[in-house]
Formats: sequence, C-alpha cells, structure tokens
Amino acid sequence: MERSQLRNMIDSGRAIAMDCHAIGRSVPEDDPVGHLFESRLLNNSILIKRYEPGPEKKRDDVKVSTVIYFPYDLDNVYDGGESLPFTGDRFCDQLAFKIAKDHASGELTEQINADMEALNLLNSMHSLDPFMLRSKAEQQDLDAAIHDVYFAISSAEWDKIRLPIRAKIQTLVSKALGTGGENGDDKARQNYVEQFLQKIWEAKDVQGIEPFIKAMQLEASRAPAIFFAWKAVCYYQVQFMELLGALKVMYQWIGHNQLCFPADHISLKAEDRKAIEQKRDLLRHKMRDSYVTANKVLRQYEHSYIEFVDADRPQTFMSFLENAENSYLLLASHVSVATHSTNLWKWYVEQYGPEMRNAQFSELFDGLNMLYNVDLTEAKPAGVTWV
Repeated sequence: MERSQLRNMIDSGRAIAMDCHAIGRSVPEDDPVGHLFESRLLNNSILIKRYEPGPEKKRDDVKVSTVIYFPYDLDNVYDGGESLPFTGDRFCDQLAFKIAKDHASGELTEQINADMEALNLLNSMHSLDPFMLRSKAEQQDLDAAIHDVYFAISSAEWDKIRLPIRAKIQTLVSKALGTGGENGDDKARQNYVEQFLQKIWEAKDVQGIEPFIKAMQLEASRAPAIFFAWKAVCYYQVQFMELLGALKVMYQWIGHNQLCFPADHISLKAEDRKAIEQKRDLLRHKMRDSYVTANKVLRQYEHSYIEFVDADRPQTFMSFLENAENSYLLLASHVSVATHSTNLWKWYVEQYGPEMRNAQFSELFDGLNMLYNVDLTEAKPAGVTWV
C-alpha cells in the first residue's frame, strides 16, 4: 500500500482503522488502567479491518479480517512498515518470531499470551467503531480493563446513540411482553420490561428472559450473539441515516464526469485517461451496490419491526432475529466503508476544491477505489449509468 493510501486509510475514521500508537500516547505511564496491550510492539501498531467479497456464487457475502500494521517509523507511521494478519492462536508464535526470531524470552511470550484476550475481542468485531468497541467490551466484561481513550466516545456521544436504540428495543420488548399490568400494577410491568431490556442490551446471558427467548423461538445458546447483532443493526441504522446527506453529495461528485476526473487531464496519455474512466465505472457500480445492500438490510429490519409493533405480526421480526448476525456483518462492512469514503472525499475537497489536478485527484480516487475493492480485472458491468 502506498504512503498516501496508508494515510488515507488511517486518517479517514475509526470504523476501519485504529491507531493504537496515536491513541496510547495520551495514556500516562502511571495510569492504573494503562495501555491496551502488554507488549510494546502491539501498543505501537495500527489495527485495520479488511473487507473482501464472498465467493462468486454468494456476491452478497462479506469476509472480514483483522490486519495488524507495524510502522517502521513511529514519527511517520505512513512511511512504510510490516503487516501481519491476525490468525487466532497461531498469531502468538508469528508475533514472537517477528519480534525476537527464535530467541523470544519467557517475559515476551507471557506478554503476547496476555494480549490475546484484547486481540480476540477486536478480531471478533466487524468494525472498530468506538460505540461497537465499547459495547463489545461491556458484553465481555472487559470495559474496566480498557482505558477510555481507546473507546474514543464521550458520555454525551454515547447517550446520543444509546438512548434512541434502547427506546426502540424497549418498545418492541414491551409489545412482546404486553404493556398493561394486572390489577393496575403498571409500575411492576415497567420494571419487568426494564429488566428484559437490560438483559437484551447487555447480551451476556438469557437468565431471567427465557419467556422472550421462547416467544421469539431462539436457541438459548445463540441468543446473546443475536441480541448483540440486533443492537449493532440499530446502531448502524442511526449511523446510516446521519450519513445519507454526506453520501448524496459525494455520489453527485462521483457521478459528475467532469468533476470526477483530473482537471489537467489534457496532459495525460490516452491510455491513462481510459484507465481512469474504467475504474470510475467500476467504482460507481460498487458504490451503488454497497448503498443498495445497506439500504435493503435496514428496510427489511424496519419492516419487520413495524410489522411486530404496529400490526401484531411477529413472524417477520422473528426471521430478522434469526438472520441478525449476517445483517450486522453486511451493515458493518458497507456503512464503515461509506463512512471512511465520505470522510476521505470531504477532506480532499476542502483542501483542493471539487476540481482537482491529477496528483491530488489520483490520491483521492485511488483511496476510494481501495476502500471499495475496485479491481480492473473484474468484468465491466453492462449498461452502468449513474443517477
């Protein structure tokens, strides 16, 4: 990855990249919680989520993996480094060999083994959004062991996202359990609903909410993961709605043949101009598909929610819950990429204006193509138009 693209990946948001070195610099050495990792090398690393399309026959599928980037120069993390994919238990040996070759000390081995808990937590996530990271840490009772700077979310921001999500879940839980109390005991009913809501929000176990599990026809062993995915879908619904305005403006730029092309294109070779046009067609196609997929998932969720709450038909929502984990994965990948893309596009336009010369245009254009996995070896989509 070129220096400019590495910078674009790291600096355009937290959803895909987490700069542990930059974050950790604000943690005092004598802080009781301390840094995220035990080993110095990991504390100086940058974590990146990589999204890849599924097999040819399953184009809607997404594969997500975690890559750990180790910069050579901590004063300029964009100036090259090495990367190592996180591979579970084998990662311990790979990292130890990277640090000390065949001479890893017992202390180093202990540090890396201790770091596996945090690495497994981060790898289990489909994105690195601060809200999702804090939610996952709370689910696994690790939030107290992680410094607040890594969550990168204030109490006000947390409540801004949390409260509408909880309100939506509470409405559905109230519907499922019944809102009226017997003998006028509405307060007892409200407390009962609140207990259910808290259990679903925490997504740790099903103790005390067995009636809801049974009513939704869920496997008890899968319920915590399903509830966490449900909360994630609610989160990405909020994020996607807030993103729509910025997405529309970026799409207008991408769809404009003059703006989405180097202003000094007259100096380019014919084959270079043609390559830009081909990539632009594919980028438009990928962006449209990504938007359609995310919007489709959210529309299906909203339809299932309304069917249950307003029409007393829970079957559609039960189907949503059954597939909530896949919905979470799809939204994490598409909304995260869209978030990084709009941040990246906005930065370049603010710096250089909407019409850019080839040097600046190429950096932005290549960054967008990288985020959307544009590959010129793919067949050119037939009849692509942009609205």
